[in-house]
Amino acid sequence: MIGASLIKELKLLSRDLHGLAVLFVMPVVFMLIMSVALSRDADPHTDSRIVLVGDSTWAVNEAWVQALQAQQIQVTRLPENSRAEAEAGLHEGRYQLAVINPNHADTPLAEEAPLQLLLTPDTEASWLAAMKGVLRQHYTQARLDGYFADSEEADIDTAGLPATLRTQVADTVRTQTRERFDAVGAYLERPVFAETYLSHSGAAVDKPNSVQHSVPAWLIFGMFFIMIPLSNVMALERQTNTLTRLRLARASASTLVAAKLLPYFLINQLQFVLMLLLGRYALPHLGVPPLLLSGAWLPYALLAVAVSLAALGYALLVSVLAKSTEHAVVLGGGGIILMAALGGIMVPAYVMPDFMQTLTRVSPMAWGLGAFQALLLKRADLAAIAADLQLLLLFAAVCLGLAVALYRRQLRTQVRF
Repeated sequence: MIGASLIKELKLLSRDLHGLAVLFVMPVVFMLIMSVALSRDADPHTDSRIVLVGDSTWAVNEAWVQALQAQQIQVTRLPENSRAEAEAGLHEGRYQLAVINPNHADTPLAEEAPLQLLLTPDTEASWLAAMKGVLRQHYTQARLDGYFADSEEADIDTAGLPATLRTQVADTVRTQTRERFDAVGAYLERPVFAETYLSHSGAAVDKPNSVQHSVPAWLIFGMFFIMIPLSNVMALERQTNTLTRLRLARASASTLVAAKLLPYFLINQLQFVLMLLLGRYALPHLGVPPLLLSGAWLPYALLAVAVSLAALGYALLVSVLAKSTEHAVVLGGGGIILMAALGGIMVPAYVMPDFMQTLTRVSPMAWGLGAFQALLLKRADLAAIAADLQLLLLFAAVCLGLAVALYRRQLRTQVRF
């Protein structure tokens, strides 16, 4: 009896290709993507691109640059009064960080000003912390080496001096040495950096918080799961022979699709607004900063429309291709998870290897996330996110076009009288 039941279950399982895909294919693919995405073994600062604006004749700056280059950091040097050029390179992506050193060789250690760090608001906090550690270590070493080199005194032969003078000389040397070390101690206690975050227009903005990074990511992720209720409705149509009644009504496929997608489009917009409201009003009650939108509302509205159309196009294509609800969950849900893994939703793109960071651009979620963060963090305008919006709309058009063509074919071939 047990043997016969075992054989029966194995036969049923062998026919359930969707279930086998969930058990084997999806975990393997997901494991490969996540393992490669998290395989960056190099230090975060390796191959970073920074620009240093400062006195090009100062030996301290020269020693500092050499030490940073030895750490595999790409350093571009610009002369003083080149802040505008450094900011332009920062916004164009040529540099990840701009460092301005306002000090000179004749600047006393006690009067040294902090180094100015210019950043874009989407700079990753962990990368910045690693960079600041490396910058602080090597600048402090170069600065103090230069300070002690400038403070070296000539050797004084006191052997032939009277005892009283030898004592006075020794006291003077001790006093000067103590003063130098007191100056070094005070220098080490002062902040080394002053950070300034620059918007897309070049204006200074507040330091971004974790909410501004996380809410957009999971909002976009959630909007793509509109696939589940839509696929359930499409599967129910096939099971109840609704296709036959729709065919008898002589409704066109495009009209039926439009009528079907409109309520789900409205649900997506409700999702978008609800998540923003939760981020604005609910998160502060949990002890985290609120989500505050910056700039005009129109770019956010257009982004919500573009993301929703991309999500609905994908959902409809999966729903038309799937033969059952289970098939839709495997095909559509698995695709959503893979797009999230590739698109920087689950793993931030900055921790990925270089080729994986390039690969993220194939995911529609990466387009939506990049546009959202550009609006929210960089305070970009509509023109700055136009490319991402166009990609989302193109993806939606392709998916919807294929889905309508397949649905039209189903109306002709899957009708039962």
